[in-house]
Amino acid sequence: MGSGFLFPAVAAATLVIVFMQAAAGISETNMVLYMHDNLTGGNVTSFPVAGLNGSSSDPGKFGTVVIMSDPITKQPQLTDSEGSNFLGRAQGSYINTNPHTGMEFLMVFTITFENMEYNGSSLQIQGIERFDKPQREYAVVGGTGQFRYARGYVVCTMESVSGENAVLRLSTTFRTD
Repeated sequence: MGSGFLFPAVAAATLVIVFMQAAAGISETNMVLYMHDNLTGGNVTSFPVAGLNGSSSDPGKFGTVVIMSDPITKQPQLTDSEGSNFLGRAQGSYINTNPHTGMEFLMVFTITFENMEYNGSSLQIQGIERFDKPQREYAVVGGTGQFRYARGYVVCTMESVSGENAVLRLSTTFRTD
């Protein structure tokens, strides 16, 4: 059999898989979200709770644990009158896991949607944040509500940085049953 047979067979198999997923109720969702992580200033959303110096530990030092409750928005700007821009919160923790550079963190958090059609639903996300890389990837490991049984990935890029405060762009792709 030549390669002329291979392409139609692969295409047919792909169509069968797509139709089986549609029949099983599997859908893919793509969304871009912005996470506002503020360690300093008047609107602190992340705070070190453990490390070599206890709660006064530097997040950039190995072993420091930071608890977060970061706003999630549709746009990279966070305004006082959030209104329809505000989608929910990313709540969880990150732990500095690199004893050499201090630039890697184990991220474990839940995005809880508090606005729009996803109100009350959530996505559970985990992965390694490497601030020295232009692009990182996390895993979507679960969900609740409309996102029950979610699985997929998040491509994370830095939208902006100001001192120890950052806005992360989360390009999220996941499937649900």
